[in-house]
Amino acid sequence: MARWGSARPNRWALAIGLPLLLAGILLNIARRTPAVGQPVAFNHRKHTQDLKLDCQFCHQYVAAGAHAGLPDARICVMCHQVRLGTTAEAARVTTLLAGGDALRFNKLFRLPLHVNFTHRRHVGIAKLPCQDCHGAIAQSERPPVRPLVTIRMRFCLRCHLATGHSVDCVACHR
Repeated sequence: MARWGSARPNRWALAIGLPLLLAGILLNIARRTPAVGQPVAFNHRKHTQDLKLDCQFCHQYVAAGAHAGLPDARICVMCHQVRLGTTAEAARVTTLLAGGDALRFNKLFRLPLHVNFTHRRHVGIAKLPCQDCHGAIAQSERPPVRPLVTIRMRFCLRCHLATGHSVDCVACHR
């Protein structure tokens, strides 16, 4: 049996301590990106895969703006004036829109203020597919509470180096 201070590690301490340490690390990482809620359980898969809607249908500025834009009631009501689908959430969307609800979606992906990123440059000009930066969000059946892809400087640098684009600091930073 191991004693405190002995060179041989206590197996029980490892069996209990290591999982607790890992759980603490994971919780710390999860806390760095706050959870984002949405007004409805939007099903991207239904809209992008089943209905074959392009991202630009709901995100109007994805090819021409700094930000892609989030859909609002004016966009949703084009199709959802009457109940579509059989789920309770489909009925809820129609009820919210019929009641004049603003239906404001919350931004999921956020970059630091010192980063100068535009969708126009990346999607409109470079023609990058949405999944390059947003992961499999088009296949999601419920809104994720955190981004599916962690976008940090090394993520962007990998792409810029692979495609021969500028890695000069002032190209992306204010």
